[in-house]
Amino acid sequence: MTAAVLFALYATAAGMLTPAMLRGPWAARSPQLAMSLWLVLPASWLAAIVLAILAATAASPLTWPGSPQGDGQVPLAGQAVPGGRVIAIAGLLVAAAVVLRAAGCVACELRRSQRDRREHAALVAATGRPGDEPDVVIVDHDAPAVYCLPCGRHQIVISAGALAALTPAQLGAVLAHERAHLRRHHHVILALATALARAFPPVPLLSQAQPQLAVLAEMAADDAAIRRHRRDDLAAALVALATAGARPAALAASGPEAIARLQRILAAQQQPRIGLARLAAIAGLIPPVVIACLPLLLAACDMSSHP
Repeated sequence: MTAAVLFALYATAAGMLTPAMLRGPWAARSPQLAMSLWLVLPASWLAAIVLAILAATAASPLTWPGSPQGDGQVPLAGQAVPGGRVIAIAGLLVAAAVVLRAAGCVACELRRSQRDRREHAALVAATGRPGDEPDVVIVDHDAPAVYCLPCGRHQIVISAGALAALTPAQLGAVLAHERAHLRRHHHVILALATALARAFPPVPLLSQAQPQLAVLAEMAADDAAIRRHRRDDLAAALVALATAGARPAALAASGPEAIARLQRILAAQQQPRIGLARLAAIAGLIPPVVIACLPLLLAACDMSSHP
């Protein structure tokens, strides 16, 4: 049962304690790194929960080996679980239910968000007109708004009010921001976070992931735009678009965090390397793997010490 306890302790720590750390000031300085952790840690939490159930109920390599037998060998399958086959089958069913719950919510959310985007894209295609660039469509609306729509031929929507309010340089910065959303598939990331929060709402790590990822995605897109355009242009465009609201099926370049983003854009800071995000993603998945493999490593050591 030692492995089950370790898996459960890790899942509890990840699910309850890590959100406070992930919301720290460092996240605004390294949004891509923070996004990687908000994505990987929920997956790691889910893996730990499933492995804890299996380790507690099914005799498998996930259960810690007992003392050496009379022949000096250590059973890799672990000791028998009280209750035998019935408990093992029950554990497998519970673990499968957890996985199916997560997968079902993800599938439903992806399908729902895709349906909403298609409906909105059809409306935009019917009422808008092509812009100067192939991926841009212009809608006749007085309020300044620019947002991306990851569906259809024209994936960036610009209102007539935004064209009147933005200079060409500012518009270029905003377009770079929206293309970063599309290129990094932020809509898929937000849909996954929404689905896991719906599947397991009591877990703070999952329930808080979607709003945090939404803010971090805007910051990451800001960083991508700044690499190609002037900070002043992006900041001025953000001010001009601050009154526009985000549509449910779109990612907008403004919102209630506009002031914080504006201060961040104007504060010149060195952008962290993207490699740190990959390292963080790998590190977040290590604990369940180590816990799962440790019994086998210990058993192998015991076998080698008892020829």
